[in-house]
Formats: sequence, structure tokens, C-alpha cells
Amino acid sequence: MSVSSIVMSSHWGREVRHKYVAQGSKSLAVVFPGQNYSAERPLLEYAGKLAREYGCDLLLLEYGYQSARAPFKREEIDIVAEECKVALASLPEYEQLLFISKSMGTVIAGKVASETGMGEKVSHLFLTPVAESIPYIKQSRGSIIYGGSDPLFTEQHSAELSGLKQVRVYRIDDANHSLEVGSVNESLAVLLVIINFYHEFYRDSL
Repeated sequence: MSVSSIVMSSHWGREVRHKYVAQGSKSLAVVFPGQNYSAERPLLEYAGKLAREYGCDLLLLEYGYQSARAPFKREEIDIVAEECKVALASLPEYEQLLFISKSMGTVIAGKVASETGMGEKVSHLFLTPVAESIPYIKQSRGSIIYGGSDPLFTEQHSAELSGLKQVRVYRIDDANHSLEVGSVNESLAVLLVIINFYHEFYRDSL
């Protein structure tokens, strides 16, 4: 196994460092962080670690505005997606791609998969998606996990996805946009449930 950084320039005038873990796999898991939710925070950190346990290579993306400590503007989302595509294009060809995304990252992952024509070999794990990601979810396959108390993805949004045979939808009762609930102990118990959903995703996808 080798761990390296893919260093690239960005629109925001700062270099980005994408962490790349290679272990000779034909499958690559790609982590798309949320707007303010990095790849090192629990939902994404454990998803990435589990991908490695299932034998995948791993790419942890960093967005240019994050590196520059700049505020994010929604109109810049296409720039972020384009820079993610460049990072992916710098890697060897993989037979299979697993896109793990959180919040705003679900939109970026959807854009990257649809605009590069790689949709057929991509399985998605959408964590706490937002309304803007629904059109991409409808043309994807994989799993969605959202919180029942998340104001950014409501039951009305979830209803738009009913009947999709290629997408599994998991609702965490009372969980917020970080898939956390009341106390620390309760949130840790929920995290264990979520990790079991991750296992199902990897078993189904690989």
C-alpha cells in the first residue's frame, strides 16, 4: 500500500492536496466532502476506511476554497466539479468507481459522474443529500442515507425518489444534517447503524 498526495493548482490561488491511497485495486473509492464537512470527519472518515478494508484504492478530495480558507459561493460549484474531474483524470483507469459524497458533495459527485460519461461504472453512496442532488440521484445507482430531522432534505424530497429500483434509501429517525441525534452516546449508536449500511453498500457494489 502506498499513500501519496496529488498536488494541483486551483481557481482560488492555493494548491490543493488530494490524498491518494493505492493498494493495487481495480476499484477506486472517491470521497467528495461537504461544504464544511471534510473527509476527516466521522461519516466520511469511516466510509473511507471501510472502502480500504474492502480492498479499494481511495482518493480523498480537497476543494480549492477549502485549501484557501475562502468562503464558498454556490455559483462556483461547477469550478469545484471541474477541478475534481481533473484530479480523477490524473489517476490510472479503474474498472469500478465508488463515489462517497456528503451534502453539497452529493451535487459535485453527481455532476462529475454525469459530465464525464462514467455513470455506468459508478456506484454512489449519497450521505445527507440536498435538494439540488435529486436529478443526479435519479440517474444513479447506489444508496442514500438521510436524517429525519434534516431541514435540507425533507420527507417531501425523499418522496421524489420513491420507486427508484436502483437506489436504496435509508432514513435515520430524528437525525440532523450531520446524522447526529441528541446525546453523544446516542449519536455513536446511530453511527454504528450507519456503518452497517456502509457494509451493505460495499457488498452490493463490489
